[in-house]
Amino acid sequence: MGSLLLIRHGQASYGSADYDRLSPRGEAQARALGHHLATARLDATFAGPLRRQQQTIAFAREAAGDAAIPAPETMPELAEYPAFEMLQHLVPRLVEDDPKFAALLSAPTPRLLDDAFHVILGRWGRDEWHVPGVERVDAFVARVRSALDRVVRQVGSGARLAMVTSAGPIGVAVGLVFGIPPERMVRTSIVVRNASITELRFRSAGFDWQPDQLSLVTFNVTAHLSAELQTER
Repeated sequence: MGSLLLIRHGQASYGSADYDRLSPRGEAQARALGHHLATARLDATFAGPLRRQQQTIAFAREAAGDAAIPAPETMPELAEYPAFEMLQHLVPRLVEDDPKFAALLSAPTPRLLDDAFHVILGRWGRDEWHVPGVERVDAFVARVRSALDRVVRQVGSGARLAMVTSAGPIGVAVGLVFGIPPERMVRTSIVVRNASITELRFRSAGFDWQPDQLSLVTFNVTAHLSAELQTER
């Protein structure tokens, strides 16, 4: 059987004007990840197109010694769901729907923003709220699945692979193993930690998303990170 490591990027610069880059802690997480992967004997690596995803594999390879981790192939399908677009378009609707979020328009607090995001994400995940031009949940699941399909089908039997992506695609992958609906896939993604490793095992010959073809071995593992490097966002 082959092995696929699904890795969430290191901590991004949450709260800054430029979110899509690793924070200093995120860089340290990526280096710790690299030390761990140096002995994983990976046959191929893949990374999403976002800067935080690309920086994570770059710092990991630097820490491991570039020869220890194969150079990644960039896969646009591994980008995260459109969180910022959702917030931009749906916060006014949320405020109209629930007056407790009115302060988002005048004096937003981190706690209120978090609460608003989880409400919006839940309604997007159930496909109750959507915006023209913004990716819907079924399309998000389909693009992540297409990336997983393509990679697994093209590799040889027993290959060891790693994908650096975001929490959303990892939630989709885990959800596909168990056949849960998109809403639960999105819900699963909320608990995925920075620089964590989730491992799937698969049969590459005649691969299909069936229980006898795919197994979840580990989920959200962060044992390679010290206590001060363990973060959820």
